Amino acid sequence: MGSEVRLEPGKTLLLDGPASARVVSGRVSIFGAELGPGRRVVVRKGRRLPVEALEPAELEVVLGQGGASSVVEGSPIPASWREAAEQAVSLAPPAKVMVLGAVDVGKTSFCTYLANTALRAGRSVGIVDADVGQSDIGPPCTIGFARITRPIRDLSEVRAEQVFFLGDKTPSYMVKRAIEGVKAMVEAGERAGVELLIVNTDGWVSGQGAAEYKRALAEAVKPALIVALRRSQELEHILRALEGWEVRVLEASPFVKERDRAVRRELRAQGYRRYLEGAKVISVQLDWVELEGDLPGAGLRPSRERLAMITSSLGTRPLYCEEDPEKLTLVFDRDEPIPSPEELSGLEALLGKKVRVVLKGEEKGLLVALYDAEGRFLGIGIVVCIDYRKRAARVFTPADEDSVAKMCVGRIRLDKDGNELEEPMLVAPRT
Repeated sequence: MGSEVRLEPGKTLLLDGPASARVVSGRVSIFGAELGPGRRVVVRKGRRLPVEALEPAELEVVLGQGGASSVVEGSPIPASWREAAEQAVSLAPPAKVMVLGAVDVGKTSFCTYLANTALRAGRSVGIVDADVGQSDIGPPCTIGFARITRPIRDLSEVRAEQVFFLGDKTPSYMVKRAIEGVKAMVEAGERAGVELLIVNTDGWVSGQGAAEYKRALAEAVKPALIVALRRSQELEHILRALEGWEVRVLEASPFVKERDRAVRRELRAQGYRRYLEGAKVISVQLDWVELEGDLPGAGLRPSRERLAMITSSLGTRPLYCEEDPEKLTLVFDRDEPIPSPEELSGLEALLGKKVRVVLKGEEKGLLVALYDAEGRFLGIGIVVCIDYRKRAARVFTPADEDSVAKMCVGRIRLDKDGNELEEPMLVAPRT
């Protein structure tokens, strides 16, 4: 059973998911998307949506386990947000707006409000979601592009049209690749011909590396306007790095919900599950697809004579062996003894290259992205195992087996329910 909430203009209903609300009478707005009688909004676990009364309204509210609701005074949209949105919409098309800030300052909320404002002004709108740790329009660990064709209450209502797979939940370890991905998705937006392209960024703002990254992003995006949301002085070093760009600094919305690490992790799990819906196990022949990233099974196998030399040097035969100009990769069964550090060092001296040892099964759970021959994103997947004899990876994914032409391997490991596991080593310790 739901509870009735009467909402007067000047007041806002805060809905913390899991929760839903149905408009019984009157009109309300969520980030500029208006809802009238009979319309319903559903709030996911870990998210908050503010329902603002445009006229006297009555709502029926249903709370799930852990959900909450409260009525507060004021609008969830600060005056500075309205002014910044008006400035962005007035830019000569095509225009790009980049949004930055720390975690939980309202970046996604502002992007949603800006998209709705632009739609009301008759502009065509696209979004590049580069917040890889809390991605809404694409799977977590990806950078996605989508066009916004109708008013939205939550960016997760939009499905990504194109996806660039980063493979990690933060760009801090993969700066060059992250910039490449943002640039690729911005180019997708330009090809789509949208009049306003909104680029949402991640919450990495601490340290000089973050400032250099945001500067590099600006150089890649070339925005007409940068919107920076902050609570206090946490963006000062980034703002200094962005001197020369048109930057508008806004305060964080007072109604934005701060989330701890566990909640952000659960939101990513929801995102993984959303893009794994309908998944089944397929077999990807590693010899037949382009492989990007670190996954044994697709490399050049040494000759019989060279394998005999390797086996003789180590005193044991690996389960699988492959080689490239820089390194030799050896796969051993977990139940078999692993060569000692001295034996591995001796082999490195003999071959003149680095030797890497991997334990069979460590590939299990690795997050991957699958693409077709034209580069279209088919979906994400989870590695189940590698059959080294057949040189094939078994992958849990909604993608069609016959369409896969490229597989990108990430750094994150998941269980089948989309929950993140500890980072895989993929290299056996030399102890």
